[in-house]
Amino acid sequence: MRNVWLIARREYRQRVRARSFQIITALGFVLIVALAFAPAILDRIQSATGGSTVAVVDPDESLSPALRATLTDELPNGEPRTKIVAVGSREEAQSGIESGEYDGVLVPRGSGGEVSFVYRSPNPGEEAGRLREALGTMAVEQRLRDEGLSREEISAALAPADLQVVATGDAPSGAEYASRFGVVYAFGFVLYIALIMYGNMVAMGVIGEKSTRITEMMTASVRPTEQMTGRLLGVGLLSLTQFGAWAVAGVIMLLTDGLRGGEGLDLVTIPPRTFALFLLFFLLGFLLYASLFAGLGALLSRVEDAGPLMAPFSTLLIAGFILTIYAMNEPDGTLATLGSFVPFFTPMTMFARMELGAPALWQVALGIGLLAATTAATVWAAARLYKAGVLMYGKGPSLTGAARLLRRG
Repeated sequence: MRNVWLIARREYRQRVRARSFQIITALGFVLIVALAFAPAILDRIQSATGGSTVAVVDPDESLSPALRATLTDELPNGEPRTKIVAVGSREEAQSGIESGEYDGVLVPRGSGGEVSFVYRSPNPGEEAGRLREALGTMAVEQRLRDEGLSREEISAALAPADLQVVATGDAPSGAEYASRFGVVYAFGFVLYIALIMYGNMVAMGVIGEKSTRITEMMTASVRPTEQMTGRLLGVGLLSLTQFGAWAVAGVIMLLTDGLRGGEGLDLVTIPPRTFALFLLFFLLGFLLYASLFAGLGALLSRVEDAGPLMAPFSTLLIAGFILTIYAMNEPDGTLATLGSFVPFFTPMTMFARMELGAPALWQVALGIGLLAATTAATVWAAARLYKAGVLMYGKGPSLTGAARLLRRG
């Protein structure tokens, strides 16, 4: 065990001092800070450029007050998204368009309710749609008034239906579901990137040390299985260090959201169970893929040979992430349920199902049990491959050759 810890410490120190690790960690920290300030910056940009001013040819101001009351959309700074200005004539409005004072002109025509909208830019964007909807609402209100309905009766008639959405079982719904959806997507994406990044880090480290003959010298005093275990432990601690630094940055940004003009985010909105599940699936997924990559990497002597041998397992990760996106929308669907029982997909897919759906307890136990058993079998198989291949040089075997080598063990 002492040798394992010595190799793990060496692996950890060597990588944590690497310039690439420090740069990636710093960039991740900066990215988290930038994402935290992005909504405020976007709100300012939208407040400065998102609104428009529409002139209404309305000499007696009979139409413009009703339009203002109907167009209730606001910019983040509280200003109306569509500012309505009454003008006395079309010529006055046209002059305002040419000078850039107005973005568009609304011109009522005749007594039949026809209205034309003249706009300055080649594309009116959403402005015409908002005006059309507002004018339609106003027309309906006028017809109801003509039928003798009071203002209160008209408001009650046009009020949207109060639809209460309730999920069956223990699945979240409404605002809770929307909040969890964003968290699960972020955590799932981080899990996907972490498994690829750290799994390949283990493989490249094994191949690199073999190519420089360092492994030969270590094998004289340390068993190959101890080398593999120490390497996995070292990279695992490295990953926790890196994600720990990013997590601290994220927590600081969440707690100081109020200082940036936001309402702040109460950390209890992300339950501890979510963090615990993420850590559980990260550790099991890391052991599964990293040990697999370590065993296969021990069979290779050149980095160039790694692609064909490891591509199928990298493809499994990509397929697992795609399946997870599907599972986020249909967490209790047949495909998501079956996928959560496939150990190579379980870390991401079962995490999404447990957070957004209501899987039965036996399904959770079966998925995690299969993942744990497969991880243990993979670690055992990887140790045999590592032992057999760590001193093997030349062109590495194919997956079929690796299977034969494993059986021969």
